Formats: sequence, structure tokens, C-alpha cells
Amino acid sequence: MVVAIAMLLFAAMTPAWAQAQIVLQDLKGRTVTLEKPAGRLLVDDGRIILALSFLTDDPVTLIAAWPHDVDRFGRELYATYKQKFPAFETLPKSTSNAQDMLVEQVMAAKPDLVVLSVFSHPAEQQIEQLAQAGIPVIFIDFVADPFANSDRSLEVLGKAVGRGAAAVNVISFRQQQKALIAERLAGADAVSKPAVFMETHASAQEPCCNSPGTGNAGKFIDFAAARNIGDVLAGKPFGQIGLEYAIASKPDVYIASGGEYMATRGGLLIGPHYTAAETRASMARLLARPGFSSLPAVESGAVHGLSQQIFNSPLDILALELIAKWTHPQLFADLDVEATRQTLNRFMAVPLIGTYWTE
Repeated sequence: MVVAIAMLLFAAMTPAWAQAQIVLQDLKGRTVTLEKPAGRLLVDDGRIILALSFLTDDPVTLIAAWPHDVDRFGRELYATYKQKFPAFETLPKSTSNAQDMLVEQVMAAKPDLVVLSVFSHPAEQQIEQLAQAGIPVIFIDFVADPFANSDRSLEVLGKAVGRGAAAVNVISFRQQQKALIAERLAGADAVSKPAVFMETHASAQEPCCNSPGTGNAGKFIDFAAARNIGDVLAGKPFGQIGLEYAIASKPDVYIASGGEYMATRGGLLIGPHYTAAETRASMARLLARPGFSSLPAVESGAVHGLSQQIFNSPLDILALELIAKWTHPQLFADLDVEATRQTLNRFMAVPLIGTYWTE
């Protein structure tokens, strides 16, 4: 009895902030402690806002500053977010992960947490300066290795903003869908590994051919029991392969990625602002390039397109399901990617509406 009373007295005297501390293990293995859930985030990549939209009905209120990298975010998505959250466009600006951090700019935004991409390279001295100012820093990743890191990053982000339960719900659904694909592939009597040529940011005006390597989207292709011809880019998340090599690899499936940002680059035009005819016409221009007509994928009609915007956020489960369907159409004939999108939309602050892939 005496011990119980003493424990109650200790709890009563313990400061509220000590009981509310949040301990995070970020994607660089750093341990970061927050005194309370973060409510003002400075982020170095606009796509992080997409992840936040799975955690709260109003992700914009959590942003102290962001890079305004509209093309990375996606012009179509940007327009829908701006329509729902007018303050979106007026948020203070921060440097992107392609630039050097400006500590003065960070401090001026008065964030209570800085969220950086794992491939950002702030100087240790800068992180220490922020720490001395009471501004912690965490690293997450939805881009460099999304297959391995998206769920972990969403979990860290959810805990950081006090919405861990919402993160768990989304992660559980994503893992359920991954398990469905893995179990069906494992249960099949014999699964061939079709060769896949994925051309990211596909363009008829720029040198061919951008491709995921053994990282990035290459891991999605591997998981779907297909062979990524870009695996020659060993150890790289993405890079460029030669057209001659692509032709010699005799890909069974061709997948191009693009979006509105490719409009001035002769690329794949896909998204809510484009009709099916416009998307088909842009794909036809890509396939009219020398050598493409001889690809087995083109000869058999195994040609597909998807928006780059469904990568680099929790939306990437859609890309995984599409790759599984396109590489093993008979095995995954009943896999309903649209149903998956509708489930994700129920989690999101701003639903994903419109054409983001071609069948």
C-alpha cells in the first residue's frame, strides 16, 4: 500500500512533458527524442506531404515550410491539394534535398521538427546548430529505396506527429497487399520471370533510356518475380541504359512512367488532365523511336504506362500491384488495383482521382 501511494505521488510530481516524450529511431539509425508530438514540420521534399495526408485530415497545418517542388509533388496533385487547402501555396519556402541546407532559413520558419530525406547531406555542424536551438532532425525515405523504407518511414513520421495509430492502419493494409502477391507467386506451380524494361521519365526528345537499377523501382520488379533489365546498374537506385542494350535484352514487358511534368520533354502524358486518347498518342510517340518496334513487348502489346506520382509515397503499393498484373497477367487477373486505390483513398486527406495508369 505504501509503495503504491509512493508511486502515485511520483507520477503526480513527474512533469507532463516527461510522460509525453516520443523516442524515434530514424532511417539513418539515429535516436531522436521529442518532448511532445511535432506540430510544425519543415520538410525538404514536397512528397512528404503526401505521406502526411495518410496521417491527418489536414496535412498542410503540420507544415512550417516546404520546398514548393511542384513537379516532384505532381502538378495534378498540387492542384487538388491547393483547391482543398488554399494555404498550401502560401506556406514558407525551404530548400529541397537537392540543395544545401540554410540553417537561418530553417530557424526563421520556427519548426519544432525538421524532416529530411536520407540522401540529404546537411553538415553535422548544421544539425548540431539546430539541436542547440531546440529543433530536432529526423531522416526518412520514400524515394531512394521505397520498397524497403516506405513503411518504416511512415511509422516514424506517424509517431513524430502523434498519429502512430493512423500509420499502423495504412502500413497493415500495405503489408496485407504485399503478402497477397508474395503468397500467390509462392503458390504457383511454375512462375517464369519475364524481362521488364521500365523506362522512367520516358521521353522521345531526350537520350534513351532512364531505368531503375537494383534499387528504387527495381525492387518492385524483383518482388513481382520479374527480371529488371536495368539490373546492370548494379548498386544504383536508377541510371541510364543504352538503347542497344534494351533491344538486345528482348524485354517481354515495357512500362513507361511520366506525367504532366513531361509535357515539354516529349514524354508520356498521363494524369487527370489528359484524355485516354492523349495518353495513347504520347505512348505512340515513345514507341515510334528507332528500335522500339522490334521489342517483343511492343510486338505482343505488353506495353503499359503509369504516373511517376504513384511512386515515392505510400501510394506505391499501386505501382507494385500494377507491375504484378502486367508481368503475370494470368496469375493476377483478379487483382483489383482500382479497389486498392479506393481503400487508400479512404485513408487519404485528398483522394487520388483520375487516370494514373494505363491498362
